[in-house]
Amino acid sequence: MRILDYSKLRGSEFTGLSTFQILSFFRRAIVYTFLSIYLRSLGLSTTEVTLMATVGMIANTMAQSFLWGGLLDKYRRPIEFVAVGEFTAGLGHFIMVLAYIHFLALNQLIIAGYVIILSLGGIEVFWSMSNVGWSALVSEVTEIDERKKLMGQFSIIGGLGGIGGAYLGGFLYNDGLGFTNGSIFNIAAVVMIISSFIVYFSIRLGNVKTKNELEPPKSPEKSHLRDLPSKLRVGFLIFIIALIFLNFGRNSISIITSLFLEDPTAFGASGEEIALFSNVGSIASMIAGLLLGSLIAKVNDNKVMISGILLSVVAILWLIVTPTFALSLIASFLIGAAQVVIQSSSYSIVAKMAPEEFRGRLFAYYNATFFLSWGIAATLVAGPVADLLIANGLSNADAYRGSFVAALILIAIGVFVLLLYLRYSKKNELG
Repeated sequence: MRILDYSKLRGSEFTGLSTFQILSFFRRAIVYTFLSIYLRSLGLSTTEVTLMATVGMIANTMAQSFLWGGLLDKYRRPIEFVAVGEFTAGLGHFIMVLAYIHFLALNQLIIAGYVIILSLGGIEVFWSMSNVGWSALVSEVTEIDERKKLMGQFSIIGGLGGIGGAYLGGFLYNDGLGFTNGSIFNIAAVVMIISSFIVYFSIRLGNVKTKNELEPPKSPEKSHLRDLPSKLRVGFLIFIIALIFLNFGRNSISIITSLFLEDPTAFGASGEEIALFSNVGSIASMIAGLLLGSLIAKVNDNKVMISGILLSVVAILWLIVTPTFALSLIASFLIGAAQVVIQSSSYSIVAKMAPEEFRGRLFAYYNATFFLSWGIAATLVAGPVADLLIANGLSNADAYRGSFVAALILIAIGVFVLLLYLRYSKKNELG
């Protein structure tokens, strides 16, 4: 397999994007592997803890859909969008740390928890520039049949950063001290700022032929979404609805899983063990990325996506019945592999459907199905199910298992809608 066998992507650009992926996975793992446990320790309920993702992802999605997606289609500056989004988010984390530490000093723990939640929401408004810019940037530097391979390779590379982030987070967490003194958030902030410069300079210096491609379109008034062909518009809508249920089901339990593993009525896992659980998933992501970038790079995207869904279903079923922490690592492996397979194949499907002048907005809607899934489903379904079962006398562990069952129901609905999309797509030759 030739790593750099791409028609437009140069070596310096691949290096820059790969470094960005490593840092991106690193700062995500160092923060979110343990944040839910920390917020729970401050006295927030399971449902309140899930707000850490819900508030942020709603802000992220609304900003992408109603602000950044349209501006990106107008100005065609994905590099600048990524750089500015990362830099601004880094600065926002520093401000957040100062704010919540103030309330911790006053022993107002619940307020401190909500300061973190609301601050992350405000940060996501600007951070979402990076998300929509990244999706468009990958499309700019690759051809249609190269994207699944590139996304797979990025998963391998990013997995290394995720492993490092989880282990460092486990070391710094130290029963909450890493958040109490702000070190975890501050390290993540520095990484974001470094990432902004890496993307800006590596791609800007290496790609001189995107200048004309990135000029504002001469007739932006012609690129209204209503101008999309009706069959394409309907097919895209059905696919997005399928993704909503699939992603909401899979990711609704991501926050709760750490709580489940750590709870004494389940396995009482330590910080190091939770980091191990996270890293097994990262290793699985790397393996899946390797396969996507080589052996199954040419396999039909729809078939690849279905295989990813099956992996996620088996993973959640196993998480419900697993008797020991050691065996729960099997679920982590399957979840990590499923995430990469579904994200890579679904990205490739959308990239094929999205005309260039609509990429910013269509990718914003596509990204929304992933970003919102980390929070809204947890707050509206998984969290309340767990809290209700706990209130009715079940152990925390059994209550969390009830949330896992609810997740499977959402996935089942998503599979049904996906089958409708596949039938419509075949009939109208969309893919």
